[in-house]
Amino acid sequence: MRWNLRYSGLHILWWMSYCLFLIAATASISCAVPAGPSIRTGLWVTQKVSSDRADLDVFTQSIRANHKLAGVCLHIPWNQVEKEPGKLDFTALDNFVAALRGIGMKYQLCFKPGASTPAFVYAEGAQAFESRVMNPHRPNFGEAMVIPVPWDPIYQRNFSRVIAQLGERYGNDPLCVSVVLTCANSLSAEMHLPKTREDLAKWKALGNYEEKLLDVYKKYTDVWAKAFPRQEISLHLSKVLDLPPQFCERVIEYGLGKYPDRFSIQNCQLTGRREDTGMMTYDLVQKYRDRAHHGFQSLASLANGGERMGSIELAVLNVVHAEGEYWELWHGDGLNVDTSAAVARAWEEGRRLGYDAYKKKLMSEGEYRARDEDHYRAKGTDRGNPAQTLIE
Repeated sequence: MRWNLRYSGLHILWWMSYCLFLIAATASISCAVPAGPSIRTGLWVTQKVSSDRADLDVFTQSIRANHKLAGVCLHIPWNQVEKEPGKLDFTALDNFVAALRGIGMKYQLCFKPGASTPAFVYAEGAQAFESRVMNPHRPNFGEAMVIPVPWDPIYQRNFSRVIAQLGERYGNDPLCVSVVLTCANSLSAEMHLPKTREDLAKWKALGNYEEKLLDVYKKYTDVWAKAFPRQEISLHLSKVLDLPPQFCERVIEYGLGKYPDRFSIQNCQLTGRREDTGMMTYDLVQKYRDRAHHGFQSLASLANGGERMGSIELAVLNVVHAEGEYWELWHGDGLNVDTSAAVARAWEEGRRLGYDAYKKKLMSEGEYRARDEDHYRAKGTDRGNPAQTLIE
């Protein structure tokens, strides 16, 4: 009887330990993978919102004709919809959204502050940061530009207000599935800020910009998530000033900690010139791919030989290697039926074969290029590695 009690006690202890092990294992697994299904999949296209009716008509006809697209990323400059404080004109955006609703097409809102911040924000006293456009691929290369200091309270008050109004207008639309986490930006929706030597000296004069920027990203992760409670919150990764990759990781960890089902990270430097492993933003996607929803945007257009972008096949290899959930094509590529179809075919083949087999296929066909075979040199840099460029 005494032996049975001892055996029974040991058996209970063993069973409790086993249950605790299962709970711990389940918890670790749930932390290792996205808690929900993919929010965005397939091919998407970038589209600037325009007030020109002809642009809208061309866009609508092109989207209707291209059955390979899963969604559209609508880019909206802040100063296009609010020229005077509190007087927002959503007419152009409403027209594009109405066209997408007529087709039943999903869309993302990419609302851009930075250089698109309205002049009245500075007139109200927001601190301005003056710099120049350093990307030689942009038509306004070399011109002066101004952005708000991201932690300025006047800028934040106005930007938070307009985000809330966007949420009230589009947050309940089931076709609106994603918003971009903008807050501390320059010319694009990426995390870029002006970072020449002169720029860095000015940032340093403003104090501990690493912690201040981290607070900005934490705040606006919550602001966007509150205004759009059903949507994906997409962080467009890039090097921030002279800060190490760990800064981006701190932002990612905050987003995943609070919104694990819908926080997403995006690499906007996808190339088909060689394997992108070794590029900071690509490596971050690889590191978090089992925890965060993630996808890519092409670095450049695939059209006209695509020297800067590279080949469709090598770009597919990079997407497949990182198990990308979606791929944003540049405007011209995404609206071109033939280009979109070619990308879709290659991507389907790459997914079917898997990274290793698809890489072997490209090597056997002479389509593969190693890093030292990439002879493209980006304008404005000493090397062809986009991870080391100072431009956006």
